[in-house]
Amino acid sequence: MGRVDTTSAREMNSITRFDPGDPSQRRYMAYAGAKFPDARDSEIDEFVAGLRNGGPGSVQAAVSRVTDKGRQVLAAYAERAASRAVRDNDPERLTHGLVALVVGGLDQNTLEALLRMPVLEDAARRLDVEPAEVFEKAAAVVGHPGSVNLMVWLARPAEDRTLGSMGFEPGRDESGFRYKWSG
Repeated sequence: MGRVDTTSAREMNSITRFDPGDPSQRRYMAYAGAKFPDARDSEIDEFVAGLRNGGPGSVQAAVSRVTDKGRQVLAAYAERAASRAVRDNDPERLTHGLVALVVGGLDQNTLEALLRMPVLEDAARRLDVEPAEVFEKAAAVVGHPGSVNLMVWLARPAEDRTLGSMGFEPGRDESGFRYKWSG
């Protein structure tokens, strides 16, 4: 007789659910550079969808408990969301990426978050979507003060918002379009 799996649905959810407050984030080691598709993207998609549904209160609750490692994961997710948006011609992923990035450090103007901003703006342009529209959608979700930092980004000089100015370039991997860190 085969082994009986006694893992409950609740335990499975806790295994695959992204927790921004986890201080280690071991499950997300090497996440930024992982191949597409990656199941971890879906886990964070669900987390961000919850933030979008919950609005500013949910975003503030997440900001108040996110760890440094959690911020790093969310910044990596934002970068991956921009690549996925271009790959899938899906502008909604950009709003997800921006919401994640606010929780991932944009609320504090962390360098890790700021470095990812041009990939989201560039992806909007590649999708023929006005970046300001995407940023406004995200601003409505995150509320104040995150909304201020989103709008401040768009007020920066254009030359300070390019991919190259933040160390990124558009590229491809074996499965399609991908933003790459060029340092």
